[in-house]
Parts: sequence; C-alpha cells; structure tokens
Amino acid sequence: MSKPWINENGDVVHPDAPSGAGGCGFFRDCGHLGRDTEGRPEAPHPHSPAARYLVLHQGRKRQLKRRSSPRLVQVADAGIDLNARVKAKAADLVGKPVVGTGECYDFADKVLRGSSAKSAPDFGKVTTSRKDNYKWGAPVDDLKDVKPGDVLQFRDHQIEIVTVKKVKKIFADGHSTKSGETDTQTLNRGQHTAVVLSNDGDGILTVAEQHVLDHNTGKLSKTVRQNKLYTQDVPAKTKKTVTEKGGVTTEEETTVTITVKGTIWAYRPEEKER
Repeated sequence: MSKPWINENGDVVHPDAPSGAGGCGFFRDCGHLGRDTEGRPEAPHPHSPAARYLVLHQGRKRQLKRRSSPRLVQVADAGIDLNARVKAKAADLVGKPVVGTGECYDFADKVLRGSSAKSAPDFGKVTTSRKDNYKWGAPVDDLKDVKPGDVLQFRDHQIEIVTVKKVKKIFADGHSTKSGETDTQTLNRGQHTAVVLSNDGDGILTVAEQHVLDHNTGKLSKTVRQNKLYTQDVPAKTKKTVTEKGGVTTEEETTVTITVKGTIWAYRPEEKER
C-alpha cells in the first residue's frame, strides 16, 4: 500500500495533487512540500486544481484588460459618423426659411459648422466671386461613391428634361384623331453648392439646397428645398397607357429623356479640430 504523501518517484507531495504528478494540489505555486517556491518558474500539472486556478485567473485578467482599454476609433468610422451628423443637420432645415443671406454657400457653411466639420474657409480663401469653386472636405473621385452628408460643388451644371406626349383617340365609328405636345424643363446650377441626403443609384441623388427656383412660383424659393438631382444622362423611357370611356379608346404614349451637362465635385466632410 502506497503512502499518500509519497509519489511513485519517492517525492513528498501534497495528497490533493494528481497521483505521481508532484503537483501543487490546491496551492497556487507548484513544487514539492517543504521547498521554497518563491520565484519558481515551473507550471503546475495540467490536471491539478492549481492549473485550473491559473487558467481562470489569467482569463479574468485579460478580460479586465480588454474592458479597461479605450476603443480606438478608425478614421473611416469617424467619417461615417460625421456624415450622419451633416445629413441630419441638412435634412432638419428642409422646408424651413433659407439661412444666412439665402445663398447656397450659406446653407452648406451652416450645416458643416453646426456638425463640427470644416467648412470652405478651412481649405482656402473664400471670396464672393462667381468664379470660385469651393472645396468642402476630402475629394470623392467618383459620384457613384457619394454618401449622405457629402457636399457637392457645381459648375455650369444643367439638367434638361424633355417630355414628349402623344395621344391617339379612336371613336366608335372607327375614325381617330392624333395630338401631341413637348415640354422641356431646364434646371441650371451655375456656381452652386448642395448637401447629399441620399444616393438613390443610377446617377440619381437626393439633395438639400437653397437659392434654387420654386417651380410653383417661378421665383427663388424662400425655404430650403429637397430636390432630385441627376448626375448623368438618362436614356429615353416610354410609357404607354390605354383607356376606354364613353365609347372612345384613348392611347397615350409618354417619352421622357434627360440630358446632363456640366461639372460636379463631391467632398467628404472632415472633422474640425477644437
């Protein structure tokens, strides 16, 4: 019968240590009984209670370290958050009276400053010349990559929307009549600035802007407006409808063609250092 304090190698061990391991049982330091264990580098036997204690203890330390470590915010994250603030500020002003002098510049400037972002004066001298092309942040090379909160700068931009409508009426006696009309709508933005609210795909953006026409009155809008903006040509699209009323069949054909000219620069807002 083996002695409980002696292992098979003749070492004196604690009775709670795994058999023959020479481990430290419930002690935190491994080693044989009677020895000074201060500073000993040996690890406890993997099956000993001390080993389990160390695993749990080290895991707890790592967990606490992770909790106490500050989260590093990447530049991309900060940019996304800033864009969200700019978009929210711009959207909040839609439908409200124009800001500042009513110029498009005043709107973008107010929205960016109110979002703690850099404005045009932070990137160069700003004058009242209509020849200036303002910079509002980090350039976005492709308009397809524009995000809500980005700022657009226009130069000689024009959208021409041509709507051709053809109507044919067929009467009960067999005779028919034809009519048609063409409507052309031209939207000009010479030197202009707007803030993107959404990228709707296919070159279409929704923007917030001021110093633009109110098409109901034909005059400059007195409020900040939300408009659909085309950044590229849209091929002709035709819609056909057929209706019958009072023995008369009406065939309608409507074709819309959108042509875009001019230049748009897009900028991603940048945080303003405090």
